[in-house]
Amino acid sequence: MKKIVPDMLDELTELFVDTFNAPPWNDMWSVETARTRLSDIMRMPNFCGAAEYREGKLAGLIMGHGEMSYDGIHFQILEFCVANDMKGQGIGSQMLSDFIDYLDRKEVTSIYLLTMRGEASEDFYAAQGFDTVNDMCVMSRHRNA
Repeated sequence: MKKIVPDMLDELTELFVDTFNAPPWNDMWSVETARTRLSDIMRMPNFCGAAEYREGKLAGLIMGHGEMSYDGIHFQILEFCVANDMKGQGIGSQMLSDFIDYLDRKEVTSIYLLTMRGEASEDFYAAQGFDTVNDMCVMSRHRNA
C-alpha cells in the first residue's frame, strides 16, 4: 500500500465515483462532489489514508482520521473501496488488514466506521473482525427540500 498524498486526488476521485455510483450503493456522485469529499477528508486533523495498486492501476483506497478520546485515539474509517473490476480477489481484505496493522503500530485504541446494515459491506466488515454496535444508533436530520 502507498500513503495517500494530495497529488493522487484525481485518480482517487475517479475510483470513488466509479465504485459508489455502481451497485450495491447506486449513489449519484459527481466528480466535483466526490473530489470535494475526498479533499475535505484529506485535510482533516490526524488524516491517514492508503491506496493499493495492482499492475500500475489504482485498485483501492482507504482513508479516515483519528480523534482523541478518554482511552486513546479512536480512528474512523470514512471511505474504503475497491475497484469494481477487482472485487472478489481479496484486495479489500488485505488492504483492511494492512491498514489495521498500521493503526495498531500507531497505538490506535479503537477503529470504527459506518456502513449499510444488511448489505454485503456489513458481512465483509464482520468477517474482518468488526462488530455491529447494538447500543449505539445513527441519527440524521435532513433539510426539508
